[in-house]
Amino acid sequence: MTMQIKPSVLISAAVENGMIDAETVAHLQVKARRERIDLLDAVTHHGRFPVSALYRALADVRGLPFIAPRALQVDQKLLAKIPDALLYRRAFLPVSEQGDKVLIATDNPDDQISLDMLRRILGRPIVLALADPEAIKAAIRETGRLLKPPTGDFDALGESDSVAELDCIFKQAYLNRATDIHFEPHQNGLRVRLRVDGRLQDYPAEFSEQEGQSLISRVKVLAGLDISEQREPQDGGITYHLPQPSGRELDIRVATVPTRFGERATLRIMGQGTEDLSLEGLGLSKKSLSQFREVIKRPYGMILLTGPTGSGKSTTLYGALNEINDPNCNIMTVEDPVEYPIDGLSQIQVSGKVSFASALRSLLRHDPDVLMVGEIRDAETASVALKAAMTGHLVFSTLHTNDAVSAVTRLADIGAERYLIAATLLAVIAQRLVRRLCVQCRRPREATDEEKTLLTGWDGRITLFDPVGCANCMGTGYSGRLGLFETLWLDRQVSDCIAHGASEVEITEAATGLSTLWSDGCEKVITGLTALEELKRVAVPPKQAE
Repeated sequence: MTMQIKPSVLISAAVENGMIDAETVAHLQVKARRERIDLLDAVTHHGRFPVSALYRALADVRGLPFIAPRALQVDQKLLAKIPDALLYRRAFLPVSEQGDKVLIATDNPDDQISLDMLRRILGRPIVLALADPEAIKAAIRETGRLLKPPTGDFDALGESDSVAELDCIFKQAYLNRATDIHFEPHQNGLRVRLRVDGRLQDYPAEFSEQEGQSLISRVKVLAGLDISEQREPQDGGITYHLPQPSGRELDIRVATVPTRFGERATLRIMGQGTEDLSLEGLGLSKKSLSQFREVIKRPYGMILLTGPTGSGKSTTLYGALNEINDPNCNIMTVEDPVEYPIDGLSQIQVSGKVSFASALRSLLRHDPDVLMVGEIRDAETASVALKAAMTGHLVFSTLHTNDAVSAVTRLADIGAERYLIAATLLAVIAQRLVRRLCVQCRRPREATDEEKTLLTGWDGRITLFDPVGCANCMGTGYSGRLGLFETLWLDRQVSDCIAHGASEVEITEAATGLSTLWSDGCEKVITGLTALEELKRVAVPPKQAE
C-alpha cells in the first residue's frame, strides 16, 4: 500500500482554491465523525468533484506542475532502476529527463525520505510534478510493474475485485458528473472512458482482457442480461445505490454489442445534469425565456424542440413540464426511455408492444391537459400529436432537424398536413449544447479583427475569454454546459406562410423575430459564458451558411 499525502493537506488546498469553504469543511468533519465516514469522501461528494481535483488544487498551491492522466508517460530506462519494494510503498513515476534532472510524478511531495532515496538511486537531481495516484499506478502497471505484493496471481479480477472496481468506476462517473460510461475492448484489453461535458475522457486504469471480461460480466449481471449470450446486442438497466456519504441512486441504461475484440458495453446515466429542472439554468436569453414561459402556459397547441441527439432537448422539455406542473393540471408523457421521473406526472415508457402513436392514442382517453411525446418519428405519431394539439391539448415533442424553420418541412415530409401544422404550431426551438467557461480561470483578451467579423451584431472593442484550466474545472477550462437556442415564435404571418406551402427561405423572411443559433451564441461568447471555438463547433456563421 502506497503512502499518500495527508487528507488534511488536500482539503486545505481545496479551501485555498475556492473549491469548498472552511465553514462547510467544519460541518463535514462533524458529520464524518458522527456517521463514521471518511472525511475526504465527504468533501468530494459534497463538492461533486473527484479526488484528482484535490491533487490539482495542491499543485496550484505549491506552484508545482500537474500532469493529467493522458499526459503521463513513463521513462522505461529510469523506471527500471527503481526497486519493486519502493514502487509498492511509494507511487513514483519517472516521466522524462530535463537536462541533468529527472521529472518525477508523485502523489506526495512531502515524503522527503523517499524522495532522497530516489535521488540516490537515480543519481540525479529531481524536479517534482503532482499527479493522481490512481493514474500513476495505472501508468506503472501498463509497463508490467504491478503495484501489488509479489505473491499471488493478479492477472485477472476475481468476482469480489470486479465488484469493487465497478463500484470505483460508478463513483468516479458520479463525481465527474459523467453522462455515459464506455467499456471498450481492444486488442490488449479493455479501456474505460467517461463522457463529461460532452467530451470523452479516460478512466485512470486500463484492464487486461480477462479483467475486462469480468467487468462486462458484472455489468450484465446487474442489468439482468444473459451473460452466456455474447454474439447478440442486449439492452437492460441498473438501479445502482452509491454508498455513503452520497447515498444517491443512479438509474443506468445498459447496452451491449459484440465487437471484433469482445463485448462492448455503454452505460447511460439517466438524469445527469437535470437535478435543477428550472428554466433559468438552461441558458435562454431573458427575452426568449419570457416568450417561452408565455407559450408553455397556452391551453392548446404544439411546441417542438429540435436538434441532434445529446443537444439537451429532453432537459429543456423537463424544465418546461416542471414549470407548469400543478395539481390542477393533468400532465402525461410518452418517452423512450423515461429519463427523469417527476412527481405529479404520469410517465409511460414505450416498448416493443407500445409505440409512440398507440400510447398517445391511449393517453387521449385519460383526460390529459398536457401531453409530451418523446419524439415524432413517423406520420402516424405526427398526425395523432397534431390532432391532439388541435382538439384542446398542449403538446410538447422533439424532432431531429438542424434548425428551427426546417422542423416545418420535416413534419410535412413525413406526411403531416400543412394546414394542421399552421393551425397548431406555437413555437419551434432548435438547440445545441456548448461547454461553459470556468469562471475561476477564464482569461480575457481583445478580439482579433477576424473574430470581430465573425461576431455578427457586435461593433467596437470586444473582449473574449479563453479557457485556461485549474483545479475547479479539472484543467479543462470548462465547467458544465449551457444551451444555445434558435427560437421561432409563430404568429399569423408565419402560420399563413406555412399553410400556403412556403419554402424555408420564405418562412425565415416572414419570421421577423427569429433568433438564430449563431446570434445567440455570439451573445454568450461576448458575455464570457463560453468560448468562440465552442460556438464554431456547433453552429455556422451566417455568411458560411449561405
